[in-house]
Amino acid sequence: MSPSNYFEEESGNMKCKCMPALLAAAFSAVSIGHAAKAEETVIVQQGETLSDLALSHQTTYQAIMEKNHLPSDIIFAGQTLVIPESGEEVKGSAIHIVESGETLSGIALQYKMSTDELKRMNGLSSDAIYAGQELTIQEEETLSSIDSGQFPLKEGTYDPFVDTWGKSREYGGARVHEGTDIFAEKGTPIHAAADGTISRKGWNELGGWRLTIQAPDGYSLYYAHLSKYADGIEAGDEIQKGQLIGYVGSSGYGPEGTTDQFISHLHFGIYDSEFNAINPYPYLTEWKNNQ
Repeated sequence: MSPSNYFEEESGNMKCKCMPALLAAAFSAVSIGHAAKAEETVIVQQGETLSDLALSHQTTYQAIMEKNHLPSDIIFAGQTLVIPESGEEVKGSAIHIVESGETLSGIALQYKMSTDELKRMNGLSSDAIYAGQELTIQEEETLSSIDSGQFPLKEGTYDPFVDTWGKSREYGGARVHEGTDIFAEKGTPIHAAADGTISRKGWNELGGWRLTIQAPDGYSLYYAHLSKYADGIEAGDEIQKGQLIGYVGSSGYGPEGTTDQFISHLHFGIYDSEFNAINPYPYLTEWKNNQ
């Protein structure tokens, strides 16, 4: 896929990072509670994984990778690795202790991560987890630009919305939905959810009249199926959070100008700096609660 297609709605070919909402008290991230263990050097045994080593040495998968400057999670029998002290923190990460009844996908959603990313960080080969298990998670403060966003539609102008992330779509070929659909009357004003610069403006077959605004730290917010844009905005313009940027519509799913192939709504998407799609539903839920 070429870079120009990275922000096209529902392409289904992007890696995904699923994002969450407010941290629930039941899902507490804590520091490692074991007594600190001194740094040591180990020889990898046949069949061992980074996750195995992390569990047996009371540290984290990410900490071992960081300590040994590993470019990936691949290790091999006979390899020498330095195991950090159990008290050493991993930059940008924390520990979540699994509670009874929790699922891997639920924990990923809580910490604004994808299940795949959570599995990668912990060297997991399946979604199976158990109560008391320690998982390395990404700390929320690394996502500050969108954590402080605002809902793109004014309160009372839209219908209740649900999580449509990952739902199958057929137009344009088999793919999955990479955003949240917010249904509203055609012409409902859309406001920027965060500060940024307009990186894309114009027609796309899937997204219709769409707009992509890149935040200062690299996250991009994608607004699709617009009926029209706000007057005077162009690619390259600096946009402020809350600024009027366009209006809800039903454009897309055809040649330029195609409309009414579906009910009018705003398709809202989030992409990280590496063009990975992120589930916007938890953010939208939090922003809605803050209206």
